Amino acid sequence: MKTPNTFLIYLSSANAQDATKPFNMFFNVGSVMGQAPNLVNFEKQAYCKIKLRYFSIKRTAVELAGKSTLLVNMMIPHPNSLRSSTDGTTVTSNLIGVVPTSVTASSYSNSEYDNDYVYVANPFRGDINIQIADQDNDLYSGLDNTMPVEMLLEVCFDDNPARVNDNSGRLNTNIIDYNLNGGYTD
Repeated sequence: MKTPNTFLIYLSSANAQDATKPFNMFFNVGSVMGQAPNLVNFEKQAYCKIKLRYFSIKRTAVELAGKSTLLVNMMIPHPNSLRSSTDGTTVTSNLIGVVPTSVTASSYSNSEYDNDYVYVANPFRGDINIQIADQDNDLYSGLDNTMPVEMLLEVCFDDNPARVNDNSGRLNTNIIDYNLNGGYTD
């Protein structure tokens, strides 16, 4: 049995490095390394999976008129994400989630859409920038600090701690004994 290595990150634009711009938020999630001991096993992982589990913005459907969908972009490398471009081609994308706005001028396949995992660079390596854009991928710059954005991100690492580099930089080859609540065997 593999235990998933999942971390939850709750972010509020009111706590961003510049809270006056909830459409362009910066957070230092790498600062948590000393407070989450299990993260040391994943500090050197290049990539992980991330999912937007929850999203809230202090705007009503009427106030979102003209915006059918909000795009949540995390401005770190995404090796497997694409989006359409204005010239008819596809380009790499920083998209981690889509949020339907429920405006009456649009129809939706599923207003309860659950975003799924996307592969991204390890966000625990320092600062991240999250941007809120509209369906045309234009920054939703009409937001200010009276319209906070809140979200819950789920970060999941594929490998268990027995197969990743430990903090010393060498491969940790210890076998995990899951009967001891995740402890290592000798």
